Amino acid sequence: MSNRPTLRIALISPHAWPPRDDVSHRLAAEAAALARRGHRVTILAPATRRDLIAAGRQLLLAAQAGDADALSPPPGGVLEVAVGRALPAGAGRRVGEPFDLSATLETVLSRVPFDVVHLHEPLAPSPALAALRHAPGVTAATFHRAEPLAGVAFLRPLIDRALARADLRIATTEAAREALSEILPGEYSVVAPGVDVRAFPSAATPADGPPGLVLIARGRDRVGVRFALGVLRGLDLDPVGPVTLLGPADAPWRTRAAVPKALRERVEVVPDGGPAARAAVLGAAGIALLAAPEDAAGPVLREAMAAGCAVLVPRCAAVEGAVVHGVDALVLPQFTREPFREAIADLAGDAGRRALLEEGARARGRGRSWDDVAAELEGLYRDALDAARVRPADQPARVVADLHVRAGRDLSPDQIVVACAERGIGVVCVTSPDGIGPARAAAAAAPPSLTVIVGQEIATAEGTLVGLFLTHPVATGLVPEDAAAAVHAQGGLVMVPHPDAGAPPAAVLRRLAGSVDLHQIMSGADDVADPAAPALRRLGLRVCAGSGATRPQEVGTAVTEMPSCDGATALLEALDDGELRRNTRRGATNEPRTRGRRHRSPKS
Repeated sequence: MSNRPTLRIALISPHAWPPRDDVSHRLAAEAAALARRGHRVTILAPATRRDLIAAGRQLLLAAQAGDADALSPPPGGVLEVAVGRALPAGAGRRVGEPFDLSATLETVLSRVPFDVVHLHEPLAPSPALAALRHAPGVTAATFHRAEPLAGVAFLRPLIDRALARADLRIATTEAAREALSEILPGEYSVVAPGVDVRAFPSAATPADGPPGLVLIARGRDRVGVRFALGVLRGLDLDPVGPVTLLGPADAPWRTRAAVPKALRERVEVVPDGGPAARAAVLGAAGIALLAAPEDAAGPVLREAMAAGCAVLVPRCAAVEGAVVHGVDALVLPQFTREPFREAIADLAGDAGRRALLEEGARARGRGRSWDDVAAELEGLYRDALDAARVRPADQPARVVADLHVRAGRDLSPDQIVVACAERGIGVVCVTSPDGIGPARAAAAAAPPSLTVIVGQEIATAEGTLVGLFLTHPVATGLVPEDAAAAVHAQGGLVMVPHPDAGAPPAAVLRRLAGSVDLHQIMSGADDVADPAAPALRRLGLRVCAGSGATRPQEVGTAVTEMPSCDGATALLEALDDGELRRNTRRGATNEPRTRGRRHRSPKS
């Protein structure tokens, strides 16, 4: 256990809980190992069981009622929280229902002060990656496979923007790191998976008779199943002993039906039920054959080695660096039956050769436990936390700003201040068509953590302009040029509001030209996530987002994240590095769904 302070860690899985796939099982193992180091670990994942979903809602309601520890266990504990309902996603997988998962993750991450938020499988079809923007601490993303990257190009802008918020990018293998670096450029750390060494004996147990063979073919397309069964044909199984086929977890009857009638009395089919079930199968065999590259890339290779099996594995990128041919495994050409058949026969008849392979495999397989993985992860987390605390002078802290909130009958200055505090907004521009009184009242009520820009919606003779950083009100009814001059005379900025706030027509804006300092191009009423901000910036325009809120629940529905700044000139410079985004239209509170009440799903 580390002597440094305990961390509050959230591990997010887009896949269904309880674990049924390799990614979820790895996440569970990492959570348990991090907890053994004394940390407080919360697992956030969609669920399939109604009782888990109901329990998760109760925890969310408790957190919203003010229980700061409702979503975080005590030190050394793991808390599993269902954050939505899991839906089928093809190939037997289940992922979180998008709107439900997005809303609930926003609620959790905005209310619990996690030190680390770590998302697994960020390229899964899920909104979990976008939810990282709500995390207050260090964020991390682990990419488990490089295969899904072929479809990234279509969503590349969205993924790039979301990944820009990740402090740590983690690949599970060197091959995956190289593929990721080409398609999603950036710095990646490689954190290889571990194995539960407690599930396997530390030394071989002498056994009389044939060694036994386990065929590992877990792919749902069953290509590996057909190849493995093909290897058995023509092989004398008497010296080999009992044969177990470890097949896909779903539809085991299909795997049994694939076994030829002549072999059905000799081959036992066992569906993959997770690490514990695999350990029982592997511990009873002396030889393990991994049928396909996808099997070699999964956790079973390490588990077979830790069990002390003589391992036969196909040559592929996944095994490079993972095994040494002839020392702890035999690496053979993919899908070539005769070499695999000959290797099985040789090992079954040569106990001495088999023992050498078993010894080498056991040493390598047991060489990296989940506790080792947790120690490595903790080191990455703490380095990232230290870097965040010691931010270079040329990388100022960033702040979330709502640059257009409209005070009025349904939105008082006090309500604006409360809404900003609830939603993590650090800068708000308060405007009113009735002068600067409401903005001044909000500034007087604001805590030190909230900067209020005093503004006014100025009704000119040809549309509405917004004045920022005002010291006294601007008269209404002026021509736009005179109104802009009056704002600049007191050191303020002129903003063209969003069209839904009555901005002047294009002809007037062309006349104003250089008199306009910034343009609000996104409001809470928009249905798009990011208008053409980059193109407008290339044209020399400064752009921003503001909710245009007239009710408390609308505050923060469109915001600008930018470097913190002080004053009008600094604001313009900060907008050059600003990121525009929309949040849910009902604000960032995102209450979980309850029976008898309809819940509006957020738009991303």
